[in-house]
Amino acid sequence: MNDQAARDDTTTSAQAAAPDPRRRPPAPPITRHLVLVNQPGWQSVDDLFQIARKVRWLDPSIAVFVVTAEVNDILASEKAAERPSLVVSFGPLGNFAPRRGKVYAGHQIAKLEQLRRLAAAGVPVPRTAYLTAQTPLDPALWGEFVILKPSDIATSSHGLGFQLMRTSRVRYRPPEDYPEDHPARRGPMIVQQFVDTGEHVESFRVLLLFGEPLYCYRIVARPPRVALDAPDDVLEAAIVQIQAVPVEDRVRTYVFDADVIMTARRAAQVVPHPPLLGCDVVRDHRNGRVYVLELNPGGNTWHFSSQHAAASRAAEPPQLTAQRREQFDAMNLAAHVLVQRTRAEAE
Repeated sequence: MNDQAARDDTTTSAQAAAPDPRRRPPAPPITRHLVLVNQPGWQSVDDLFQIARKVRWLDPSIAVFVVTAEVNDILASEKAAERPSLVVSFGPLGNFAPRRGKVYAGHQIAKLEQLRRLAAAGVPVPRTAYLTAQTPLDPALWGEFVILKPSDIATSSHGLGFQLMRTSRVRYRPPEDYPEDHPARRGPMIVQQFVDTGEHVESFRVLLLFGEPLYCYRIVARPPRVALDAPDDVLEAAIVQIQAVPVEDRVRTYVFDADVIMTARRAAQVVPHPPLLGCDVVRDHRNGRVYVLELNPGGNTWHFSSQHAAASRAAEPPQLTAQRREQFDAMNLAAHVLVQRTRAEAE
């Protein structure tokens, strides 16, 4: 054997004897449990299993249970209760009844209550109130324009019932004066200070898990926004909410906007118990200030895989769908956040 062959043989032997970096030491004993509750249609169960595997890799002392909100899985509930547990449900628990553990579950919070809490904590929000016969609307306080919007969550999430109006024209109307299919029949109307985003209707969405942003995008309507000097009938018939813009007329870009993300994180600290928040933010194009419009704490905002956003995902190029997951490495980040929470709060 020549010297080179000997050196090659020694190197090969040394490599063979070295520990395989892919092999892990024996797993530590399980000391805590994490329970992830799936709402079918709101998020893919595959996403939760992917996060669960990453949690196990990061901390093998945490066992993860993935259950459904559709049934009360008694066996899983009993098994999870054997050790300190953290239960995380992006939406309502539904029929699942945990027997032990700290529980974080998504739930609805009235829009005005969200904004009241945010304003009290110093988070910038537009002036907002329920529209009643006694609501004073002084243009000196509210500005020249306001947005009328429904308080009913089911309709407002699709952008229905929104109107841009001159403040001087706004008058209270009792529910029975609205058409039968109008959202005002289902709940009081809200009047909100108009934040002018510029020539196009646009907004930002920051999805946060326990206050950590999983993605941040800016969405802009292709058609120009109605001119503010338009006649009242044209102004009041115009689309002014991004959700009401047809999917094919929206342009979505994932952005690293420090002001928007910082403001969303501040907002999440004010409403800490729903684990998942879809924070909607707008920027006034005249001065650059950002305002939180709402937090969407109910939980149906996991738009990586939700049925609610299926049409939007189908209409966008595959690379944009991938970017939603890749922008902040969402699944890995979610796993890290859940490991930290489980270590700190399992009980």
